[in-house]
Amino acid sequence: MVDWPEGLLRGSQDSVILAISVQPAAKRSGIEGIDVWRGRLQVAVKSVPLKGAANEEVCELISELFGIPRALIEIIAGHRSRQKSVKLSNINLSDIESYLEVFCAE
Repeated sequence: MVDWPEGLLRGSQDSVILAISVQPAAKRSGIEGIDVWRGRLQVAVKSVPLKGAANEEVCELISELFGIPRALIEIIAGHRSRQKSVKLSNINLSDIESYLEVFCAE
């Protein structure tokens, strides 16, 4: 088990809140790593931050990477910021930690 940075993950009974930092208008979409200092998962998306396009791509990317239906993912804080809190419903903390360990190993 990995010691995750403070604030990266918060779990409740049936959901996880993931702290992320988004780089919009990137050359490629994907997880760039973990910013240990800020305690955030670094995510790059190709979309520009215009009319929610980057936010939508963030949710789509997280859905794809973590294998969670898009309907269960919502940005709960930071809609107009690069620093966001994303709620993943109907999943437990250990499942998300397993996915993050794989991403960090790559």
